[in-house]
Amino acid sequence: MYFPVSLTMSCFHETQHFHPVLKRRTVPKYQGIKPPCCMICYIFMIPIVSLSTVVDYFQYPRVKPIVTPRFGLSCSERLMSELGKIAETHDLHIQSHISESLDEVKAVENLYPNYKNYTDVYDKNGLLTNKTVMAHGCYLSAEELDVFKERGASIAFCPNSNISLRSGFLDAVEVLDHEVKLGLGTDVAGGYSSSMLNAIRTAMMNSNVLLINEVNAKGLTIEEVFRLATLGGSQALGLDKDIGNFEVGKEFDALLINPKASDSPIDLFCGDLVGDVSGAIIQKFLYLGDDRNIEEVYVGGKLVVPFSSSV
Repeated sequence: MYFPVSLTMSCFHETQHFHPVLKRRTVPKYQGIKPPCCMICYIFMIPIVSLSTVVDYFQYPRVKPIVTPRFGLSCSERLMSELGKIAETHDLHIQSHISESLDEVKAVENLYPNYKNYTDVYDKNGLLTNKTVMAHGCYLSAEELDVFKERGASIAFCPNSNISLRSGFLDAVEVLDHEVKLGLGTDVAGGYSSSMLNAIRTAMMNSNVLLINEVNAKGLTIEEVFRLATLGGSQALGLDKDIGNFEVGKEFDALLINPKASDSPIDLFCGDLVGDVSGAIIQKFLYLGDDRNIEEVYVGGKLVVPFSSSV
């Protein structure tokens, strides 16, 4: 059973030691260690990095630079404005985070009293574009979500981090209702797992909490969350023309899943093999499965990781 994945791409923070990082992230020599699936990588660059260093990154076909103001509270207006100009001049992606907690939102309001809201701080400084990915967004207003839609900016939904830090619950249903691009993220600095399967499970719990507390009249379905983890992620990064599902003409980025692996944590029963067999098995994998069920990883049609020798 093959799964389309956004697991073969990632957006992450790294150190200032750029070239060792690139070698570690782009050369699949793992010496028997089960690696993270991040063959298409985005390097978060600290604001002080030189423009010449940024341009040098373009020699790596599967690595793209991304302009990263840490967040509004740690950047001056001049710095954010200059970063916005650099991103525009070189057509670069932008990443930061927004409205993760109520305290953060209040602090931004106090620091930047001449702006309408948190979103306006980024927008007025050229940092909210169709190549922008903002993590969290737990407390964005309807007005701010409208701006996100107009600019084509994306939100990375990081439920594990948000719940672990008790920072808030992203109303993913509202974000989708505003037609804002949304993908699943992990934010392991705040959360405790880099697993996209964990992100899927935690996103379901996040949605269920909002439904139970009558914030929403409906919750996310497992199918909708699976989409956020695959096509949603590729849309957030502007890669949906190339990856994210199995449409003809796209690259074959996929996981080969074996629910009957010899050491599988999944139990299959007779009822799982009646009716919509694939739906039942996929749901079991999303809720119960792990890397023991992942036999192969394909990136761009090439087999890059044989995870196990399980039957």
